[in-house]
Amino acid sequence: MASPPGLTRRCRRRVAPAEGGRRLDALLRQWLPAVLGRPLSNASVRRLILGGAVRLDGRPTRRPAEALREGARVEALVRLDLLAETRRDGERAVTLNAGSLLYEDGSLVAFDKPAGLAMHATADPARPDFFSLAERFLAERRGAAVRLGLHQRLDRETSGVVLFTLDPAADAPLAAAFAGRAVTKTYEALTHRPRGGPRAAWTVTGLLGPVGRGRAQRMGPVPRDGQAAETRFRLVEDLGRALLVEARPLTGRKHQVRAHLASSGCPVLGDALYGPGLRSPVPADRALLHARRLELRHPLPGAPLRIESPRPPDFEAALAALRSR
Repeated sequence: MASPPGLTRRCRRRVAPAEGGRRLDALLRQWLPAVLGRPLSNASVRRLILGGAVRLDGRPTRRPAEALREGARVEALVRLDLLAETRRDGERAVTLNAGSLLYEDGSLVAFDKPAGLAMHATADPARPDFFSLAERFLAERRGAAVRLGLHQRLDRETSGVVLFTLDPAADAPLAAAFAGRAVTKTYEALTHRPRGGPRAAWTVTGLLGPVGRGRAQRMGPVPRDGQAAETRFRLVEDLGRALLVEARPLTGRKHQVRAHLASSGCPVLGDALYGPGLRSPVPADRALLHARRLELRHPLPGAPLRIESPRPPDFEAALAALRSR
């Protein structure tokens, strides 16, 4: 019997002998719909796991692909009133169009990545990813399969310029340009105001590596066993309770700009991972970080190339709200 809306259900079971070694997300997809009395999308299952609502033997796990041990205790805490919304989110059609195209020639193509879209395919085959959407858009536009080369990545929550190669001959020189710091990457971020007030400009350098464990793990400064990272920052506008900051990362580490801003005392507005517990002065449904511009020499003709992405509507709305206060 289905539970009424608004109720939180705690579902428990043991892993049967025949289920030993099975993936956690696969077990939940089979088990939970029968227990809850309603369908559950792949995206909903993944969100439950990544949101920390699933425990194995009493410990939280955020790994959808975790292999299950025979006899292990599986517990899921499910908010039934959120399932319909989650299911709609997971099934929402995401497409690219001509307005998403920022630059194209025979060797390169650049798109404007929307926030909330993973760069690569995930464990959930129904969940859209930016790389596949870009390939599909170009294939439909050209009437033939397209091969894209990826040399740059953005976080799921980050919007902005992403550059791909179309011609394999451009792969090596473009990879060398990124590795050799010959590509200027410019981001914009709306951030919390640091204690003591903002600086006009500053640089963060050092080793960047995983800090913390479990759900709280993020990238941060580490004394050893990390990767060298450097980001230059410039204050663009003091907005009172927030700042508009320009960031130029000289290296390309995971979460680099977000982590360096957090270590500077001004995490990005809406960034739940690097600014936990901080309340944004304006509504922010995601980390308000935008990859605004790429500047480089074209990998084949060598001419200067500048590709820019306009600020997305949610970023502009937040900026306008801050300016009006």
